[in-house]
Amino acid sequence: MRIFLLLTFLFYLRLSTGFAQPALALTSPTDTVKITLAEAENLFQERNLPLLQQKTSIESARAAIIQARLFENPVLSLEQNIYNSKNGKYFDASRTGQQIVAVEQLITLAGKRKKRVRVEEYNAQLTEAEYFDLLRALRFNLRSSFAELHFQLQINKSLTERVAVVQKLVTAFEGQYKKGNVPLKEITRLKALLISLDNQQLKLQAEIQENQSELRLLTHSPVTTFLVPQPDQATIQTLNLTNLTYPELVETAKENRYDLKGANTNVNLHQANLKLQKSLAVPDVTLGGLYDRDGSFIRNYTGVTLQMPLPLWNRNQGNIKIARHELERSQLGLQYQEQVVENEVMEAYQKALKAQQLHAGFDPNFHSDFNKLFDGVAASFARRNLSLLEFLDYFEAYSDSLEQGLELENTRLRTLEEINYAVGKPVFSY
Repeated sequence: MRIFLLLTFLFYLRLSTGFAQPALALTSPTDTVKITLAEAENLFQERNLPLLQQKTSIESARAAIIQARLFENPVLSLEQNIYNSKNGKYFDASRTGQQIVAVEQLITLAGKRKKRVRVEEYNAQLTEAEYFDLLRALRFNLRSSFAELHFQLQINKSLTERVAVVQKLVTAFEGQYKKGNVPLKEITRLKALLISLDNQQLKLQAEIQENQSELRLLTHSPVTTFLVPQPDQATIQTLNLTNLTYPELVETAKENRYDLKGANTNVNLHQANLKLQKSLAVPDVTLGGLYDRDGSFIRNYTGVTLQMPLPLWNRNQGNIKIARHELERSQLGLQYQEQVVENEVMEAYQKALKAQQLHAGFDPNFHSDFNKLFDGVAASFARRNLSLLEFLDYFEAYSDSLEQGLELENTRLRTLEEINYAVGKPVFSY
């Protein structure tokens, strides 16, 4: 009877291994979409809402440059007397009434207008740097979620196969237990294993749903969509750090890290602002013309006006001092950001090297060899040379080996993505 049960079990094992598919039924979405990394990135850059929001900020910053280039509008002023005591008329607009017309134009000195334009140009560059740094961060989330979801679906497929095997074995043993052919402790042990696998799969499926939600948000996909990543497995196997060195990665980061470029732009911005604040200490001139019909020492008086504030007390000393301190602060911030970039690149590089070493030491034939070993264990169990508990221990070891191998692949790919993030561009892609 035990041999019969074992043969039944092995039949179910082969059947489930050959035909089981990823457990897409774990989701409620109705549209299953297979998507490559390139397709996901295209959708991300075209439809991601935070990126589109940041783009509007760039346009706003560019509009501020246009505004800074504009000249001040001239000021027109009119004066009309209310009551003319000579002829008893109110608001006398005739030739006998009194009116004054004046036009004034503010003329900025010390290059204030050009300096304001320069400040706004740096502000626009800073906004663009914020956009590209946001792009870097969100792209890292996209690629990390893409890779992690791929491996999670593979692990879920393996779990589904094992759950099906154990469930069928439990069903078969329960039938034999009722006939008195199987002891209760063996069924209990199988049920405990089944509960453990179910809990493990439940936790994994929750993580899958989190990555699904993340990918849908990043690509602005409908909530009814279930995304199935399709990475290029052949390309993944060829990815390595052999042709890259730490100094090369640092140089790549200096060219592509927009948070570093933004820190440098921030220094330029505060230098430009300091020049602007110094120029604001120079008073501007208001030039104008005046026409007075009947209120001056002669009739129809015309004149030229010139106004300029006297810089006796307010010479913009406080704002100039603030600008100097802000410039010093931005310079320190640039030095700190350079250190941050170098440390992040070094950390990512060392982690990737370690993951690559572990992956290189992993025998690619391990799984096939373990499958042969598992078949031998099953045959020994069929000959009753192994107990059920010993067989289940081998079963759990087999399951762990599959998951550890996939986790090693996932870790390796994740460390490569961390290098992409650290240097600011995808130097590794699949």
